[in-house]
Amino acid sequence: MIIPVIAAVGAQIEQAWSAKDYDAGAFPEICVRALDGASLSQHLSPGDILAWALQGDLPRQADPGARFGQPPITLFRGRRFYIAALFWVDGTTSIHDHGFSGAFQVLSGSSIQTTFSFETTRNVGDQLRFGALAVTDSSLLRQGEIRPITAGPSFIHSLFHLPRPTVSLVVRSYFDVSPGIQLNYKPPGIAHNNFFVDETLDRLLQIVNLLRSSDDPTFEDRTVKLIASADLHTAFSIIRSCADLPDRSLLGRLLDGVRDKEARTLFTDWTIAAERVRFLQSRRAMVHDPELRFVLAVLLNVHRRADALALVAAHSPRLAPAQRLASWLRQLSAVTSRLQLASGSWEPNLFGLPPITPRLEEVLAAELADQRDLRTDEEAAFLSKLRALPALLPLFR
Repeated sequence: MIIPVIAAVGAQIEQAWSAKDYDAGAFPEICVRALDGASLSQHLSPGDILAWALQGDLPRQADPGARFGQPPITLFRGRRFYIAALFWVDGTTSIHDHGFSGAFQVLSGSSIQTTFSFETTRNVGDQLRFGALAVTDSSLLRQGEIRPITAGPSFIHSLFHLPRPTVSLVVRSYFDVSPGIQLNYKPPGIAHNNFFVDETLDRLLQIVNLLRSSDDPTFEDRTVKLIASADLHTAFSIIRSCADLPDRSLLGRLLDGVRDKEARTLFTDWTIAAERVRFLQSRRAMVHDPELRFVLAVLLNVHRRADALALVAAHSPRLAPAQRLASWLRQLSAVTSRLQLASGSWEPNLFGLPPITPRLEEVLAAELADQRDLRTDEEAAFLSKLRALPALLPLFR
């Protein structure tokens, strides 16, 4: 048995879309209108969905491997679309476009959404593209907000879900003929098909991981030779699987195996960006204050200072965003981790931040607000240290 409010929305969408002869271009607007009229965030809770799902009488489930959602739960299946609730615990999605169309709503919680544009400069086979990836907007999506989904690169976004869990309700077509594939995007300008099925590639990656995890002495030599002889999509897949190697010089030697100069530069730049993201994600797990977790979410998801300040303003509208952000960073500068060394204990800041005094907080707030006041040498040196920290990179763009 389908949840009644979902069954009603599904029937409404089915009727409206069939009246349009299942025109893919009309589908997003139909979905937005149906979701807006139903006010599902007021009438359906995550607990209601879980209680219904645990009864076991479910429609056939899309994405049984839970590749997108933690987990995704299919609530309704129509002739050419379905409705799903996506539960999110870990917080973030990759930068991606869609091989389908429809709409999504924040059913519970809130999310940071960043949208992008991508201008292809080079097609590398069918599964990999190089180009210019640029931020177009960052915004805070609150419970109940609805956004349309259009297929292809006209709508590229990433989402960072703030509360644990946050639940998104998605109405989506099964598959749109155009563009046909869904791409993931990575700074500094790489688009790839993360859903491409290649049994040989999967096995190659498993063997590379076996050599690495077993400390096989032939790992480096064999992997470099594999990268050098592989097509660029395969080479990038191998680099992605090895990007978290603690030995960065070894990763550099693997990258040297990429035969194409442009690809080698882009792959190298991506590993640097990915390292920054892993650093922030690991630190976010150690911070429990909701306000500080929010500012870490901002640092993870924005690419420009203006977007960071806009998100802070949306979160705390009564305070000057530059001052609020500087205050949060001062609080983060006091978050330490106790390490035991042979000579005694050591408590470094988790984010590499220097100590921030009340005066330095004012200096930082002025910098973030683009107020170029005269500064002492000490204050200028303090700002230089902050600019050099990868974690704070978006705040100085």
